[in-house]
Amino acid sequence: MAGGGGGGSGGAGGSWAALVLAVCVLCGEGGGGAGAGGASAAATPRQAPPHTHPDDNSNNEVSPDTSYLRVGRSLNLLPRYGFLTLSIKVFPQRTDNSWVFREKTAEVFQPNSYWATQTNPHSPSSPPSDRPRGYDQHFLIDFCDNERDLFTAYFDNFYMEGVPEPHRVFTTSLSIRTKAQHLGIRPTYLSSQHSFVLVRLFRRKRRATLGGQLTLNGHFKSAVSDIRMGSPSSVSQFLDHYGTHVITEYEVGDVMYQVYVFGDRTYAELKSNFARSQSSENELTRMEHYFTPYYALDVGRVKLASGNPAFEETVANQLMSVTFFRMYHSIFSIFKDQALERELEQLDGEVVLSLKLEKITKIVPKSPEARWLGEILDNTLSLYYVTM
Repeated sequence: MAGGGGGGSGGAGGSWAALVLAVCVLCGEGGGGAGAGGASAAATPRQAPPHTHPDDNSNNEVSPDTSYLRVGRSLNLLPRYGFLTLSIKVFPQRTDNSWVFREKTAEVFQPNSYWATQTNPHSPSSPPSDRPRGYDQHFLIDFCDNERDLFTAYFDNFYMEGVPEPHRVFTTSLSIRTKAQHLGIRPTYLSSQHSFVLVRLFRRKRRATLGGQLTLNGHFKSAVSDIRMGSPSSVSQFLDHYGTHVITEYEVGDVMYQVYVFGDRTYAELKSNFARSQSSENELTRMEHYFTPYYALDVGRVKLASGNPAFEETVANQLMSVTFFRMYHSIFSIFKDQALERELEQLDGEVVLSLKLEKITKIVPKSPEARWLGEILDNTLSLYYVTM
């Protein structure tokens, strides 16, 4: 829709406009998901050559780190449906930020029959020219007509088969206050009709994709054989142990983000101007004024999803801007200071940036019992989606 040239530390001291390379406009309820997904795909840079390793973890315990975030393992969405943020980290937490994934997972394939094809930007075997220097060198901007579009945009890289809007699995049961804290804005703007602009800057660390011949292990096949036609309880027992979905792909890293809140008139004007812009520096510099308290009803706090405790101190004064005697933080100031950019790249921390889950029925051999399992699972997912 709109774009510009340049980026990175080479743009220090220059206009933020030269760094805006990807803009996604979300229009109405129907276009939200498709628009977000399309922009994410366009904005994701090419990754380094893949590296493979066997994924032979064979127990089903809960882990406080990423060791159980493994492709080829299964998990159950139902127990935490609506507040999956408690076990899959996507936002900064108020207390403990030392974990990334602590959802129980189960082994479903024979250890030697599957592996993770991994992309690691920091792998020593990757050519130096293929290694990202930290954060992406462009911002991703999403125009969100309402709260639903805002969360659709934030979770645009999440796919959960059988769940039309993955963000609902994470946020439906959260209070308005908690949602606002995660987004860095005031709760009142989520309890009434407003429009939003979400600005993100990604730091991608590694991606894993499921590969192999995918041979089911004996315990899983035995559990499938225990399913009895017409018995919902036998399906429940199966789902309790092996879950609803299989992890087929994920990416971890970090993301810096800021949310701007607009009234209807200003938002429509801003979105229209961006759509018509020719990406020239003068024109995009003019757009910068919209991202100030003079136009925005609320300029949200700049947040780091990993919740690194040193982040607030690092950006306290260095992201500060002033307009009409009002001070505010601006994420667009990051690339104007090379020293700040280097400091931010030194901050450790991870969250789940993307996740692809496919229904567990896809790996179950065809049979009357498999159809019964599929029917119960589909109905249950639909029921949770409608009622939560």
